This record gives sequence, structure tokens and C-alpha cells, in this order.
Amino acid sequence: MLRVILKREILHNLYSLRFFVSLALVLAVFIAGSLSFVRSHEAVLEKDRTARTEFIEKMKAEAANTTRLAVTRRDYPLRPRDNSFISDAREKYLPNEISFSAWNVFSFRNKSGSINPLLVKYDELSWSFIAALVVSFITLLFTFDAVSGEKETKTLALTLSNPIPRATLFLGKYLSAVVSVLIIVGPGVLLSDFILLLSGQIGRTASLTGETIGFLVVTALLVSTMAAFGLLGSVIARSSNVSLILVLSFWLLFAAVIPNSSSFIARNLFPIDRADSVQAKINRAFDDLNKSAPAGSWWLISGNPFLPQHELRASLQMKRLQAEKAIRDAYSRDAFRQFERTRFLTALSPVVVFEVLTEAVSGGGYPRFRKVWEDLHVYQGQLLAFFQALDAQDPKSPHWYNPYENVSTTRKPVAFETVPQFVEKPMLFVDRIKPTIKYLVINVLYTCLVFYLSFILFVRYDVR
Repeated sequence: MLRVILKREILHNLYSLRFFVSLALVLAVFIAGSLSFVRSHEAVLEKDRTARTEFIEKMKAEAANTTRLAVTRRDYPLRPRDNSFISDAREKYLPNEISFSAWNVFSFRNKSGSINPLLVKYDELSWSFIAALVVSFITLLFTFDAVSGEKETKTLALTLSNPIPRATLFLGKYLSAVVSVLIIVGPGVLLSDFILLLSGQIGRTASLTGETIGFLVVTALLVSTMAAFGLLGSVIARSSNVSLILVLSFWLLFAAVIPNSSSFIARNLFPIDRADSVQAKINRAFDDLNKSAPAGSWWLISGNPFLPQHELRASLQMKRLQAEKAIRDAYSRDAFRQFERTRFLTALSPVVVFEVLTEAVSGGGYPRFRKVWEDLHVYQGQLLAFFQALDAQDPKSPHWYNPYENVSTTRKPVAFETVPQFVEKPMLFVDRIKPTIKYLVINVLYTCLVFYLSFILFVRYDVR
């Protein structure tokens, strides 16, 4: 019985005008997004190659003096992802540069030169963006009148006059909507994939195949959730006009209001210090250390590196580093905690959950930034150990570690080829899936709850 109903409902959807209009719209936006990626990605890669060449050249120049190599702060830029056409993961707004030296990983920032600062919002036509806005809306269009519309045309009463269980009919309507929308999405993904492969911007790899399949799976989850909400609106209302207003309200709430309220939620529910307040704390800590430092701690005399003033200065600078590190690390932890709590709260929106899951599929966004941040801390320790080993081998060095200045440690040159280099490692499957498990559970439970509520209301629905 379910198979018959499912076949009937799918055919009804496939032969409807909204199916062909939706298919044309989805194909158009997927094509536009692919062409936009092809046109811009090579320029992005060229800009990244230039930045990395400059980064390496500066390190090579600093290698003429080992201490200068160790104490110089440099900004590590995150690489653009080749699979950002799946999800750009809002990386234009996340931190994309991390400041570090051999002594510390200091801070992160967003280098906004890649976007127009006059634009408040800037989104690529990535697959995830298309699914989050267009496909979610289409799903609601396929379900808003599944019950209320058939009541108006009297076909629902006619159908239920036959020995068909309401549960079977309702499940058939639900599954047919999900399948119909996925039939629309599938050609769009395949056509986009073909354009990208034909352009030479990407190559067919096992990783890309897995990411494409993963995207389709999380899109199916989004469609399933939105279909449940569409049916909920259809069984609450007694006419298709009212149910259309209800599902449009759902869509606006999930796709626009909640995702764009994250800043408001963060500021009011999970406030943290501002960046200028953090810098003021650092300045006050520096002032306190300066006042309590022994006389002569700020003397800097060229020539003999073994002068006791250099030891006092190195000791004071090390205390300043430790104070700065403690304050900046506390701020970073607060910033991460604020972001994670806010994101978890906005997971009331299935669109937000979908964006989190597509981040995991593409290996980008916040999980990628956190991995680079943590890996860079490990690298910083390796670079410091490398520097200290070189310094220990130099008899002309007093070995008084000054983390900010080119004094009191070895100034010998070092072969650049021997200097440890940081290379961002791709995210493993476990790195991608671990932070998203709770969101996946939320999505499944959310869908089941809304579907069950819709079903209960449908069982009591007056079809007359």
C-alpha cells in the first residue's frame, strides 16, 4: 500500500508545474555558482601563492640571524580550499590569519581585504548556500498544501474513503516530497560537478567523491526536516493559503532570522571582553611589571652580550610575554566558548545545523580554523625547541632568552632548509565528524519530533 501511495504522490509531484519551475531554478543557480567559482578561484589561488612566497622570503631573510628568526612575529594565512564550491563555510568572516613567533601563538584576526568592506553580507553561490536557501524553500512548496490543499479539492476525503490507513497515507506524502526534492537537487550537483571538472579547477578524487556524497546525505537530512515542517503547516491550517503563510514563516525564521541573530545572542547571552579591552589589560600588566622591575631592566647596551643589564632585560621581557600570553589565551578560550555556545543555541534552526554539517563535509569553517590554531601551537613549540638547541650550541651566547628582541641569544645564521616549516594538514574524517555529532543528533531528533507532531494532528484532521 505504501509503495502505491508513494508512486502516486511522486508522479503527482513530477508532473506538476512547480517541479519544472523548481528544477529550472536549481539548475540555474548551480550553473551560476559553478561558473562564478571557476572565474574567481584561480585569482584567489594566485593571490595565495603570492602571499606564501612573501611569507617564505621573509623567513629566509630572517634566517641570517637566528634570534631575529625566533622573535619576529609573522602572520600565517589560511589557504583557500579547492572544495569551497561545496561550502565556503563563511571563511571570509572567520579568522584567516594567525600571528605567531617561536615564543608564542599570539592572536588571530580576519584579513578582510578579500571582500568588499561596503557589503555587510557576502555569500558565494556554493552548494550549501543553494541548499540552505533555495532547496529548503522548494521543500516547503512541495508540502505546504499536501493536506490542506487536498482538503479544499475534496480529494483527501475521497482518498480516505478507501481502506487506506492514515499513517500510510501521511508517510507516503512525506517520503514523496523528500524524494521529489532530491530528484531536483541531484541533476544540479551533477551538472555543477561536470562544469568544474571540465574547467580543470578540480580533479576527480576519492576525497571529492566522498564529499559530494556527504553533501547529498546532509542535504537529504535538511530536506527531511523542512518537509516535516511543511506538513506541520499543512495539517495545522484548514486552507492552503493559511498553510502557505505558516510555512513561509517557518522558512523566514529558520533561514533568515535565527542564523542572523547570532551576533545579538552572543553579545547579550554570552558576553566577552572586546579586543580593545584585552589590549588595555595587556598594557596595564606591562605597566605593573615595569614598575616592579629592578633598576636597569630597560637598559640596552650594544656590544658585550654578557652584560648583566641584558639578563635583567631578558627576564623582564619574559615576564611580559607570560603576562600577555595568559591574557590572550584567556580571551581566545572565551571567544571560542562564546562562538560554540551561540552556534549550539541557534541549532534550533535546521538551516544552521545543515551549515554545520556541510562544514564537516567540506573540512572547512570553524573546525578547520580550530585545528590550524591547535596545530600551530604544536609547531610553535617545535620552532622554539629548534631555536633553543641552536642557541645552546653557541658559546658566544649568554643564553638569556628575550622573546621580543634580538639580544642576549645567538645571532649566527641558520640554513633556512633546516628550519621547521608549518604545513596545514587536511582534516581527517574523525576531525570532521567529532564536533558535529551532537548537531547530527539534534537534527534527527528534531525531524522525528516535528514529524510525529504532524502525524498526530493528521490523525485528528477533519477532512470534511
